[in-house]
Amino acid sequence: MATPRLQNDNNFNKRGMDMKCEGHKWLAALAIGLVGLASSAGDAAAQSVVEKIKARGYVSCGASQGVPGLSRPDEKGYYRGFDSDICRTFAVAILGDKDKIRYVPLNAAQRLPALQTGEIDILSRTSTITYTRDAVVRFVWINLYDTDGILVRKADKITEPKLLDGKTVCLQGGGSLTEKAIEETEEEFGISMKKVYYDSTLQARDAFFGGRCDSYVTDGTAAAGQRASVAKNPNDYDIIKVGKAAEPNGVAIARGDEQLFDIVRWTINALFWAEANNITSENIDEKLAGGNSEVQRVLGKEAGFGKPLGLDDNWVYNVIKQTGNYAQIWDRNLGKDSPLKVERGLNALWKDGGLNYPFPWD
Repeated sequence: MATPRLQNDNNFNKRGMDMKCEGHKWLAALAIGLVGLASSAGDAAAQSVVEKIKARGYVSCGASQGVPGLSRPDEKGYYRGFDSDICRTFAVAILGDKDKIRYVPLNAAQRLPALQTGEIDILSRTSTITYTRDAVVRFVWINLYDTDGILVRKADKITEPKLLDGKTVCLQGGGSLTEKAIEETEEEFGISMKKVYYDSTLQARDAFFGGRCDSYVTDGTAAAGQRASVAKNPNDYDIIKVGKAAEPNGVAIARGDEQLFDIVRWTINALFWAEANNITSENIDEKLAGGNSEVQRVLGKEAGFGKPLGLDDNWVYNVIKQTGNYAQIWDRNLGKDSPLKVERGLNALWKDGGLNYPFPWD
């Protein structure tokens, strides 16, 4: 079954409202039809995803079509970004090598079908966890709390949401929650915006920077990335937060594979745990040599530690050694060591005022 692909259409704006309705109907159809397919004919295949990965020699991971700081290939084709690095941790856990991975660029409408059809093994691509989506695929853990943001030009003096009244906004149609954020903003402030729809975030972004819209809405971290790396002069743009709540973005897999679910969950847990215990890619050998019994157990000195997941005993050691802990992944892609300089906020550990908390290893 081939992954559905949206057709390019220069008149996409004319069918924007249709896309909104079609997006919800499409998700509902997947929830009813494809889940049934996965639970019947697909169970045996789903349960062997890890074995397929090992036999194939790489993890297939869903990626964005190019969002700075999250997932985008560099000039040599090497994917860089927070989401890309999160997926690399699973390649380390399963195969022992962060670069035994292949990325499949997907737009919002393509990402869930790509999991259902087996085109990708894991989705790590700014995907908000919702009831309808989790009925179609299985979200494993929240790894990024985000908000929606609207990029505007400082020259237009749009300093607050109510000043967006009557302005055009570029956005991706067909399955993205950013449109909901616009609707919430319109309702909250009693304004009306003119929506200009595009098949992908890249088209919407380019249209905005090309002067065809007054604003551009996307995830807040993505907006920061676009401003930092795409704009000729980042200081010419502001980001206005819109929407009513933080969006919990998570890593997802197809339903029916308990082993892959456990591997993904506990690999992300290892990233939080390592940060909480001040274990980094640089000091991990020192920590292993002199750490307490839990540190030594989790880092592989206890025989059989990896057996419940079907992994090597030192899989956590390998993950942290090759990719770093959560803070290291954040800092180099989104935070202080990146052009974006995004604050951790809700993505900090609980002890630092955030929501991230590792599960115990008992």
